Amino acid sequence: MEMDEALEQWLRQVSKAARLSISDQEKITKAGADVYAKKLAEVTKEKHPNTKGTGGKYGHLSEDISSATGDIDKEHNGNSVAGFGDKAFVARFLNDGTKKIHGDHFVDDARDDAKDAVFAAEQEEYEAIIAKLNGGGDK
Repeated sequence: MEMDEALEQWLRQVSKAARLSISDQEKITKAGADVYAKKLAEVTKEKHPNTKGTGGKYGHLSEDISSATGDIDKEHNGNSVAGFGDKAFVARFLNDGTKKIHGDHFVDDARDDAKDAVFAAEQEEYEAIIAKLNGGGDK
């Protein structure tokens, strides 16, 4: 393969990678959001176990964690979110603390602990999408 052919092929691959569809971008960010949601659920169960009753109207705090495509306003722009649902205010009180509750920063710690795993999941999904775009296998 000539040098100019190799550079043309490389340029086509880079161009495809730079123009990912919103759907592909959401697949990548959703992979990271799923990893973070799992980590957050684990840490929440560890720090604030489901030991008291049914959890009330919305259930236990660790059962109120999810991830979804779209941003916080549910606009599909390539982003994905992960976190608490209806009981987010309780998580904030426990994480940050109040006048009477000493905060334990479990959400902040989970976010820091999950960073590398989130990036690894996103990279794996990105590489699978790029391989598919470049005519690779069904990764």
